[in-house]
Amino acid sequence: MTRDARALTAAYDGWLAGQIPVVAADVARKHEELATDRLRFLRGTYYLWLVRVAEQVPWVLDTVRLPVVGDLHVENFGTWRDVHDTPRWGVNDLDELARGPWLLDLLRVAVSAQVAPHVKVADDDVCDLLLAAYADARPAAGIELAGKDAKHLRPLLPEPPDADRFYRRLLKGATAAVPAAVAKASAATAPPGWEPTWHVHAAGTGSLGHRRIVGVGKAADGTWHAREAKETGPGTAVWAATQVDGMPEPDAGLFARTTKQLGCSPDAVRVDGWQVRDLAPDLARIELSGLRRKDGGRLLGSMAAATVDVHGVDASAQEKARAEAHALDPHRFREAVGTMHQVVLADHASYVVGRA
Repeated sequence: MTRDARALTAAYDGWLAGQIPVVAADVARKHEELATDRLRFLRGTYYLWLVRVAEQVPWVLDTVRLPVVGDLHVENFGTWRDVHDTPRWGVNDLDELARGPWLLDLLRVAVSAQVAPHVKVADDDVCDLLLAAYADARPAAGIELAGKDAKHLRPLLPEPPDADRFYRRLLKGATAAVPAAVAKASAATAPPGWEPTWHVHAAGTGSLGHRRIVGVGKAADGTWHAREAKETGPGTAVWAATQVDGMPEPDAGLFARTTKQLGCSPDAVRVDGWQVRDLAPDLARIELSGLRRKDGGRLLGSMAAATVDVHGVDASAQEKARAEAHALDPHRFREAVGTMHQVVLADHASYVVGRA
């Protein structure tokens, strides 16, 4: 590796602070979390991932370009309600959407599955399952949870927490200022009479340091509703492009096209550099810990299919990507995944030692 993980982290942090106001305490917390385990490290260092892919497996960047999630990983899938209030499951974090090589997403999901200690699927099987499922999938609007295609997913979803307790917990954050445009856009997605108070909110790992707030309150009919707003910045790939070639490229209209393709709720909007989404007790991800091997394998296949749903925003490009997936030598994909797996382990070890 040509550049130290900590030096690249410092370079990225400095760049981000020059793009948007960052929350220093959250940046410090992020660095603590990066040292705790390898999956958190992978989740929180997308900037490092991009540089390492360019250095270690540059051929991945030469695959067909289409809309990519970018910072995809096994904990980046969950539920949402579509425009018809139908529960669906698929990719539920679109912060880093850009046009890039299709294999970048699949590679990252595979490595995250291998790094995650609770995914009980053999490393080679992870690669083969994902590649085969991607090659066979067709773009759709996420998996409808009431449908037959979600039969294997429904038993894995957690029981939602008590709604009143869920919303009252969000109220515990410190009072936060909200930009007028964000407040207006959030109110436009909520039921009539919604009167929120806005609070500081912290979640995730990769976006720690970005300002994140949540509006919580009751609508005129007495029901609770919450909207999370996060300042996104220009996108991590923009920084990575200052370090290496072949990076994903921003596309201003991609978020709207993707949320439409996925049938996302109209609660998902972007305004003035902020991204707004619904928070509700029944919107959740499947807990990977404790999954049986059979369930883990099926879930990985569904993750590959959900990735195709995002890629399919550009249908013609995704069809070309599908052909590449069919033609890709499984051994070559395994080797790329193995290389990046070892890179993540080495970078994490170096990062931990550097903090000691």
